[in-house]
Amino acid sequence: MHSYPCSACAHSNISEMVHGLYEGGYSGGVITNHFFGGNTGIDRKLPWESFIAAYTEDYLAGKREADKLGLDLLFGIEEGVGGAMEILPYGITPEILLAHPELRGAGIKVWSEVLRNEDVLVIQAHPFRERNYIPVAGMLPEKYLDGFEVYNHCNTQKNNIEAREYADKKPGAYILTSGGDAHDPTVICCGGIETDTRIQTEQELCNILKKGMYNLIED
Repeated sequence: MHSYPCSACAHSNISEMVHGLYEGGYSGGVITNHFFGGNTGIDRKLPWESFIAAYTEDYLAGKREADKLGLDLLFGIEEGVGGAMEILPYGITPEILLAHPELRGAGIKVWSEVLRNEDVLVIQAHPFRERNYIPVAGMLPEKYLDGFEVYNHCNTQKNNIEAREYADKKPGAYILTSGGDAHDPTVICCGGIETDTRIQTEQELCNILKKGMYNLIED
């Protein structure tokens, strides 16, 4: 999910998004605002430390609101890594970002190397999405990925079917995820995962995904 003003394309603030999660009956979610290489609302001219601080403001405000409601809001990013392709690094934290200024404007190779050294999963967002700003729809190089979204609420049915068919060719080779890609609260509960164990930290999310202990929500 995205929130304004951190993501320039979002339509709602973080408080509205958190309340959308709560009203939809979810126990929590991951705020994956657009980062440096994406449609960010944060000034890219800021020094790295200042950029991270400004970027994190929506998450911190959302976490305060989520705590009041008994929800678990996790930190995340959605980052453009070249060719209008984007990744969702599940397990990332502001501290990891601060420690790696080489990620500023980096491509998929650098992101993958850094994230894997930090035990963060590299998940491709909405593969096969067809938009006029995406030169070539499809997958990033497999060697840089741990998995990808087989369902994205903002993808077309055709795009999601293509992702599922790609996954079916190599069963068990990838971590498969689902995302609402919500820009407003009305569609915030249209994707995600269902688990037996509540997820309260970024690392717990990684562990659940690695073990495959979840069902996809595809609404």
